[in-house]
Amino acid sequence: MKNLDIKCLSTNFRQAIETARDNGDFSEDLCFDHFPRGCCGDTCYLLAEYLRTFAVESIYYSGTRDDWSHAWLIIKDRRVKKPTSREFSWPEELRVTLEGYGVEHPAQTNVITRYEEADLESGTIIDITGDQFSDYDIPVYVGEMDSFHQEFEFSFAHDYEGLNDVRLSRLYRKIVKYL
Repeated sequence: MKNLDIKCLSTNFRQAIETARDNGDFSEDLCFDHFPRGCCGDTCYLLAEYLRTFAVESIYYSGTRDDWSHAWLIIKDRRVKKPTSREFSWPEELRVTLEGYGVEHPAQTNVITRYEEADLESGTIIDITGDQFSDYDIPVYVGEMDSFHQEFEFSFAHDYEGLNDVRLSRLYRKIVKYL
């Protein structure tokens, strides 16, 4: 799918969120009642679910700037490198502590796969809440890493695997009725 098509879908989704908010559908949700302020993480999951219905797979990306965090999606396509795999060794003290709580003794080492910043630097960003910041006035951004997003220090990223939260599922149903 082309970036222009993804921008159109993302714009429609944001407009549906705004319509739901303006119609009072979020009056019982402290976060979304003030959309886009303070709800970038939840919005990413909701948008990822919507894009998934159009076969667009995405990665949740979180970063920090000063004392603020921000989240957006990265389109999971050929521009994104496969997650980095590293061997993790459990500290003996932690293994013993876990055993004390009845947790099966973990293997001495495990392979952990996770995205690093370098894996995602060429990916296409989808951000529909960036305008919550006073220095960014783009309500729907689909494109390469720009100067605003570069200001956020990478915290973590993970593949989107579905809505597994009752609250978010309820919000999603409220939003999609406006699409």
